[in-house]
Amino acid sequence: MAKCAKCNKLVTKKSPGLQCSKCSKWIHAQCASITADQLSALNSTDSVDWKCRPCNGSARPKRLSCIMPDADDEEATDSEQQQPTNSDITQHMLSQIRREVREAIRMEMQQALSFFSDKIDEYEEKINIYEQERKNMEKQQQELKNNLTTITLRNNMMEQRINMLEQSQINNNIEICGIKEEKDENLTNILNTICSKLQQKPADIQKVFRKKSRQTNNNRREHSAVTVILRDGCRNQWVNSARDTPIHSRDLGIDGDNRIYIREELTPSTAFLLWKTKMELKEKHRFKFVWIKHGNIMARKNENEKYFVIRSQSDIERAVTETQDRS
Repeated sequence: MAKCAKCNKLVTKKSPGLQCSKCSKWIHAQCASITADQLSALNSTDSVDWKCRPCNGSARPKRLSCIMPDADDEEATDSEQQQPTNSDITQHMLSQIRREVREAIRMEMQQALSFFSDKIDEYEEKINIYEQERKNMEKQQQELKNNLTTITLRNNMMEQRINMLEQSQINNNIEICGIKEEKDENLTNILNTICSKLQQKPADIQKVFRKKSRQTNNNRREHSAVTVILRDGCRNQWVNSARDTPIHSRDLGIDGDNRIYIREELTPSTAFLLWKTKMELKEKHRFKFVWIKHGNIMARKNENEKYFVIRSQSDIERAVTETQDRS
């Protein structure tokens, strides 16, 4: 049987070919790039001159010899060429599955993106609402702070005013501190002795009594002050005279050598503020002078400094700050 000069395989009805009219070599139609229709046309034409590529153009034409496929074989060949293989079917199915999977993934991603986009918009809207509510709450909080500050200031002013009114009601009173409380004591005799010592008139005294003693933190009972109600306009004379003429317990016929202090009577609020002023300014910050004048607490760092009027805790803090700044 003839073999193809190009691929050296047999030329058969299943692999048809044709013979060169010059060198008489057989070539597969496929190797010579000739289609089945062209091969059929060459075979049905008389005295056709076909040469292979090496012999093309130099030989006298001969009768073309062809090996043609049978009609059944040709149909079978066409059907074989047209019928897809299992691999083709598998590839096609895989390709289709891939397309469907990609489409499904794309749809799922679009739906997910749309869902999350809506959620983000929803959260942003809520965040904006919360942010506005937070700002409103901060504004309300600041307003409440301002109102509280205003109320506190007004309350302090009212307390100071009430304390001033209470203090004005005891403008004629003095307190005598340091007199040891004894059973069946005679305060009138003690006051007469003080009047003699201070060169004041006993007739200035309208009433004398001892305040109730109070229990201290260590369960010791403190000696309470003796309150003296004087005639109008006499208080300052007694206080000034007591400042110039110190009195001790022995001067009153009382055991010991305790200093007797005479001062203006103070309301409980003023007395507490006086104690606090002494603790803060004299003890901690070494103010040299803390005294009472006309029911007001006065404080001064030393002789060369200005004096401060202490009406509240803030005045104590102001006195400390200003004296530190000048130091």
